[in-house]
Amino acid sequence: MAPMKTRLLSVLLPALLPLFATAQVAPPPVPESAPAAESPPALAPKIVCPETVFDFGEKENSQVVEHHYVVRNEGTLSLEIRGVRASCGCTAVKPTDSVVPPGGETTIQARFDLRGRSGMQVKTITVESNDPEKPVVHLQIRGTAVQGLRAQPSTLFFGRLEPGAERTRAFEIQSGRGPIQIQDIRTTDPGLVVHPLDPEPGADGTRHRFELTLGDTLPPGTVNGQVIVKTDVEDGREVAIPVAAYLVAPPAQP
Repeated sequence: MAPMKTRLLSVLLPALLPLFATAQVAPPPVPESAPAAESPPALAPKIVCPETVFDFGEKENSQVVEHHYVVRNEGTLSLEIRGVRASCGCTAVKPTDSVVPPGGETTIQARFDLRGRSGMQVKTITVESNDPEKPVVHLQIRGTAVQGLRAQPSTLFFGRLEPGAERTRAFEIQSGRGPIQIQDIRTTDPGLVVHPLDPEPGADGTRHRFELTLGDTLPPGTVNGQVIVKTDVEDGREVAIPVAAYLVAPPAQP
């Protein structure tokens, strides 16, 4: 009997193995790993300047432009303003607060003297701080300096004048801020005589032409005086034009 049982098992076992395999219980699903906890943000200051460029447009070149830049700390540690320097011609003062707590702000004042300047102007202010990601921030102030009122030429210089020499010079009053009107013109000596000239074709009121003559009543010798022109500009400023000459005396009559 034992040999028969053995032969029977050897026949049935290969047929039953697939059934045992399918009857096995599937393993439970592996649970998904929980997301790793986010690391807290690093503690550091963060400098933010909402306005890095200030454009003052057009200003007369007799003015001083001032502007306050806002500097904020959007970090988690105190922000230290370690240095503020400006390019030539622009003065940057110290910030109102050199140490800015998180969430706080300070201001940096810039002053730009336009006197004697003309045309497009661009100046840079460099701010240094302890922000590890942005240790240097560049601010900019820009605009155009225009000549308000000026005389062309600025001085009426005749030099040495022999008897019979030309004693007349033409000059202009020019405006860099639109049309103007001449309200008054006078001289410091009655021997300096001014006459208006007709405007050139297509004139727009920004240029007014005149002629100055050294009158015959001026005695020989040095002539020093001024032509003073008043316009209708808002500040009521006058334009003064120096006059200089040396009149040679005519030869003595025999």
